[in-house]
Amino acid sequence: MGNTIFEGVKVLDFTNNAAGPLTASLLADFGADVIKIERPVVGDDVRGFAPRIEGESVPFLWLNRGKKSVEIAMDDPDGQEIIKKMIETADVLVESFRPGVMKKFGLDYESVTQINPQIVYCSISAFGQDGPYSKKPGYDLIAQALSGLMDITGDPAGPPVKHGSIMGDYIGALNGFGYISAAMYHKKCTGEGQHVDVSLCDGLITFNNLIEPSRVMKNPTRTGNHSFSLCPYGMFEGKEKPDGERQFIIVCAPTNNLWTKVCKVAGRPEMAEKLDSAQKRISNLDQVIDVINGFAKQYDDIQDAVKILEENGIPSCKVQTTLDVIKDPHFLYRGSVMQLETTPTLKAKGIPAITARGPWVKLSKTPSNPKGAPALGQNNHDVLEAYGYTKEKIDELEKKWADKVNAK
Repeated sequence: MGNTIFEGVKVLDFTNNAAGPLTASLLADFGADVIKIERPVVGDDVRGFAPRIEGESVPFLWLNRGKKSVEIAMDDPDGQEIIKKMIETADVLVESFRPGVMKKFGLDYESVTQINPQIVYCSISAFGQDGPYSKKPGYDLIAQALSGLMDITGDPAGPPVKHGSIMGDYIGALNGFGYISAAMYHKKCTGEGQHVDVSLCDGLITFNNLIEPSRVMKNPTRTGNHSFSLCPYGMFEGKEKPDGERQFIIVCAPTNNLWTKVCKVAGRPEMAEKLDSAQKRISNLDQVIDVINGFAKQYDDIQDAVKILEENGIPSCKVQTTLDVIKDPHFLYRGSVMQLETTPTLKAKGIPAITARGPWVKLSKTPSNPKGAPALGQNNHDVLEAYGYTKEKIDELEKKWADKVNAK
């Protein structure tokens, strides 16, 4: 297998938007040959998403890195014939349509296993392949709401709040990648393929840490920027900068020993004795906030407050902006913020790379190697010629499918 885990593994990617494409890109990062099947002319929906550089979608560049792009009309008999040829030699198929759509094309799991019984077939959807919600149209935001995560996020006196990121899609992608890997290991041991059913909403429910406490808690709901069981364990506010920028600090000092240190540093030693248990601190959170905010607001730069806390052995950090993160020397050193190559089209326009999220887990023997995303249809000829199609036939199909799309 060389020095990459999935070298020689062929993946057919029938996905759109975020969760499915990212699943397949994670496989590509570790050496898989990922062929992205896209709608002629239009491509993946994300190709139309903002923000854009020179007309190309920035989100697409990260979500579809390391792939080959082939335009195929899935509703056309010629297109279905090509896909079935590709399935014969594929190891993995990833799709993210609403349950039932692949069956319309004769490409559902049962049909595909008639062509290739050993294939690992991964379906990624909002609510899974069965159950009362399975046919509901779904987005990350709907999954966040139904999973209860929005209800436990935000200020207790305010409304539920969505996560700042598309958490359901990203967790869905990690689940897809992880369980495809598990299914591939099973296949290696037994020779059997199988169907991997990934639900974005199910994945988010596993991140709702109030499910188990709900049996004993009267009303398990949001606690804002503080914990319901640890204190102090939350976000506090420092001095506002002259330009109006607000500064925030995280302090994690839930033990009596750490709380005593906080009170000493803040010049409020009497509070250590007054609030000498987690329960007392939780019940008097306003007083805890007053102690730490009062300390943090002494400093023009919140990093000075962080430095003093850390020197005293108190876990703390600044709440960083995204612009802080992409300049942070630790993340640059680790490669979790990296320069990712762009498409050939952007390279030709003098934009060879963008700042992007890099590998966040390090494997000593088989490191991941993220590569650039493809332009739409970039690999039509080299991929389809490998399946026996002549240049003339590929040109003919390209024109037929493009004409059909443009006529709509």
